Amino acid sequence: MPASPKIYHGNSTPLPDKELAALIDAHPKPAAISQYSYGTAGFRYEASLLPCVFVRMGIFAALRSASLGGEEVGAMITASHNAEPDNGMKLADSHGGMLDAAWEMHAVSLANAPTSKDALALIHTLSDYSTGHHPSSTTTTKLPKMVVHIGRDTRSHSPPLAALVIRAARAMGATVIDHGEVSTPMLHHFVMHANGHLLPSIIPQRCNESGYYEIMAMSYATLLRTGASVGSGISGGKRLPSTSKLVIDGACGIGALKIEKFQRIFAMLRAEGCTTGIPMLHTVNFPGDGPLNENCGAEFVQKQQLPPTLYTKSAGGVSKRYMTSYDGDADRVVFHYEDEGGKFHLLDGDKIAVLVSSFIQEELRCIDPEGKAVKCGVVQTAYANGSSTLYLKNVVKTNVVIAKTGVKFVHAAAHHHFDVGVYFEANGHGTVLFGPKFYDFIASADARLRGTPRHNRANIALRRLRALPALVNQSVGDAMSDMLLVDAILLLRGWDLSTWAKLYADMPSKQTKVKVADRTVISTNDNETAATAPAALQTALQSAMDAMATEENAGNGPKPRCFVRPSGTEDAVRVYAEANSQKGADSLASEAMMLIHKLCGGVGAPPQPLITNRL
Repeated sequence: MPASPKIYHGNSTPLPDKELAALIDAHPKPAAISQYSYGTAGFRYEASLLPCVFVRMGIFAALRSASLGGEEVGAMITASHNAEPDNGMKLADSHGGMLDAAWEMHAVSLANAPTSKDALALIHTLSDYSTGHHPSSTTTTKLPKMVVHIGRDTRSHSPPLAALVIRAARAMGATVIDHGEVSTPMLHHFVMHANGHLLPSIIPQRCNESGYYEIMAMSYATLLRTGASVGSGISGGKRLPSTSKLVIDGACGIGALKIEKFQRIFAMLRAEGCTTGIPMLHTVNFPGDGPLNENCGAEFVQKQQLPPTLYTKSAGGVSKRYMTSYDGDADRVVFHYEDEGGKFHLLDGDKIAVLVSSFIQEELRCIDPEGKAVKCGVVQTAYANGSSTLYLKNVVKTNVVIAKTGVKFVHAAAHHHFDVGVYFEANGHGTVLFGPKFYDFIASADARLRGTPRHNRANIALRRLRALPALVNQSVGDAMSDMLLVDAILLLRGWDLSTWAKLYADMPSKQTKVKVADRTVISTNDNETAATAPAALQTALQSAMDAMATEENAGNGPKPRCFVRPSGTEDAVRVYAEANSQKGADSLASEAMMLIHKLCGGVGAPPQPLITNRL
């Protein structure tokens, strides 16, 4: 069984300012860092540059919990899909999701405070805010209750960095719950479930690692048991030979260790005999088998569109008909397979979004044929392949919203626009969010269908939909949760990866970038699909897209598309182009690169054409 977390009980009384200042001064800001920045998923730098910010964020996490009146928060030490030398921190708010945007600014301010005196001034401001909103009835020296959950990945420098966070949070008087080595989505799950008053009643509250496996495995088994039965009138429900063994590339990271925990529960379910169709899981690329995230894992597979290197010695001869790849902290997942001819096929986050959204909408329509009770939709970014967007609109017939690139933006859009919001970035990070109207719908359907035969199609749909909120990790993308969801849907539909892959063909695409003197000269609209400055850029890009559409005789089919956006990390402009041929995509990307160099202050010689261009 998983080890119990280590709990350090706090008394809500911070150390004196002198001792807090000494702790901060012991870990000064490195000269190599002019300004720490909080990206779409937190702080992320080379590990030796992080002690300063980790001490301050331990203090900050405690203050964030205090500001919420003792609601529990989390700090995850990981650099996700980055290489081994890097590390970082992702902060989880009390709902389990990402840190509130207003408090993100406070985190950046504290991380960059020039001196301990400046840091203490901000600490006092945030402390005053907390006591002002949640005053103590006994003393003025205490802050409100503070609880901080800590998790870390398998990087060699994660334990000492985690120790700094723990020490700093305890210095503020916080209770610290150290979960040790866990995946990022597990830490978010712990935080979400620790704040049970925020959890929908349909989801069993499970606050620890054992509970995480239990809730995922049992809801997955429940979904499998809704398969084909006599009188149901539905097909599928049987495991195909090609999907009987699922090979999991763990990216030489934490996910490989944690997926093994499911094996024991699955073995128990098989022995009980009441759940059929559970595949055998074969995990490869454990920590120590090879370099973390190097030539393996979701980031490599999706970006390079190549199969992962199998570092595990026992992986020789493993079947490649049904495979999935996690990233280093197991919050992304993509599927892939090799056909009989040895050709590699990738099913990325776009394909997952199509599969999941179509399944949910089909089940909802079995109960509500009019489709009016619950508003469903998919949130994509500009990087989503155009073929997936057309399929969602024209075949699935669902709503599609385009949001700004970045998990925190697509998550917020899914929550804002839909009662059931599906989002998966192409890189495999995504989840499903279920809103209050969905839970009301389930309760109403349950009352209406109570007493109907179990093989009644609406009854089956209800049982399937009711299992989803517990199976899906709604706080953040979760490779293990998403993998089980996809596998269950494939079984219920009687599909394998090749059938799924044939839903639509991706448009060929090209991603590249152009170095510029100052990336701030270029700006875009809210969802980054069009440039708003320099003034002439979007007009020129549109002319190039129109010319490519004419050249390819696109007609009523998918249209060539290109967008550009400033990099968030360097003075460069990122380019994405897609067309009906790889040559067309390369050519369109080349034109965009030339336009950026000319209109946006390109650095160095003009870019060379990737294949051809019409300039």
